[in-house]
Amino acid sequence: MEEVKQSKNYESLSYDELSQISRDDHQEDVRQYDKQQNALCLVVIGGITLVCGILFLILSFVRRRNVMTGIDPKSLPFFVFIGCAVAAVVLLTIGLIRFFKAHNVRKALKSEIITVTKLKSAMMSQNN
Repeated sequence: MEEVKQSKNYESLSYDELSQISRDDHQEDVRQYDKQQNALCLVVIGGITLVCGILFLILSFVRRRNVMTGIDPKSLPFFVFIGCAVAAVVLLTIGLIRFFKAHNVRKALKSEIITVTKLKSAMMSQNN
């Protein structure tokens, strides 16, 4: 992951250098957007896995004379529920962490893009 440039002194740069910074920032923004979308896929898969786990939890209930008496912790559906729950927690956690990391990088990039764009348009107006 490319670090966001810490130098905020863009006034000494030429128009071409600012254009290159702008292009680089836009490319990095697209990469971070893709990371956000991939992270959201993990979140959706984690949610689906959680729903499947809940369904298996319901299947692990024991019925006696059509009355629910409790969960059978030795049944196969209960073990599938445990596996689904663990997978869902892992997927949701990784997906949300990746999403918010990419979101924060994109916010910083967007503010830098705005700054560079304003400087470029100020240079263009001075040249005309």
